[in-house]
Amino acid sequence: MSRQAALPAIAATLLTVFAGSLQAQAPAQDPVSFNFDGGFALQSNADLDAGEGGFSVNRWFLSLGLTYAWDRRNSLGISVGGGNSTYDFDDTPEFGPDGPWEEIEDTRISIVGRFAAGEKGSLFIIPSFRYNGEDDADTSDGRTWGVLAAYAWRFNPDLTLGPGIGVFSRLENSTRVFPFLAIDWNISEKWSLSTGRGLAASQGPGLTLGYKFNERWDLGLSGRYEKNEFRLREEGAVPGGIGQDRSFPLVLSGNWRPNRKVWLNLFAGIELGGRLKLKDENGDTLTESDYDPAAIFGGTFEFRF
Repeated sequence: MSRQAALPAIAATLLTVFAGSLQAQAPAQDPVSFNFDGGFALQSNADLDAGEGGFSVNRWFLSLGLTYAWDRRNSLGISVGGGNSTYDFDDTPEFGPDGPWEEIEDTRISIVGRFAAGEKGSLFIIPSFRYNGEDDADTSDGRTWGVLAAYAWRFNPDLTLGPGIGVFSRLENSTRVFPFLAIDWNISEKWSLSTGRGLAASQGPGLTLGYKFNERWDLGLSGRYEKNEFRLREEGAVPGGIGQDRSFPLVLSGNWRPNRKVWLNLFAGIELGGRLKLKDENGDTLTESDYDPAAIFGGTFEFRF
């Protein structure tokens, strides 16, 4: 299966790690491997429905990973990454004259485990710890944890399928649980359907429909649910509050893999069903607004060595 990207994107989301691990892999010559991922995404200005004004977003993310595979079906790794999302609000009285937030930092550490479960089954367990918040926000109040787990069964060389579940803490001291489908399906020699990759800060599931031109080039049409929360700074309009950006991006990506160690991607699409929400420090909603569909585009890379 080709490595499609469902990215409004920046390369190393937990579901990205899971989707990559799900694919059939050739035996590694060296049990220890490293990967370096990164990318950027730009969202055009989107008008808010609740009042005047709008906003745009620029994002980037980088991560470095280390994996030890003691055989073809069993491996354990660690991934450390960080990035930034810069929001530019323009004349939004609903959220305050200067906007509700500006630069959001994203830092995370993930453990990635893949284990054989019988002759054709695989078990995936991916716990993570993260920080999402504005500069000068209380670090302890911006920390969350999460875990993705799934069992996938290889029915035949072209179909691997199984259930998965995600459990993530939330900034307002609650827990979010969602199911997802782990799938790696080569529909034909050219077409495939797979668990989608996603934004570095994403916690939502996605799917990618891929078309393979040859061993180096393929296209992907991807959709996923994105929901990102972050702690606000103590000196802002809502001291220690919580911001939320939710959307459903749909993107078309072009992927180039010149060899087994390099993967490059360019994507463009539209962000649908967008909603911004501003909460107080206890998680009670102060104001919220839908926003109009917005164009998104960017690129990602992955190097393995």
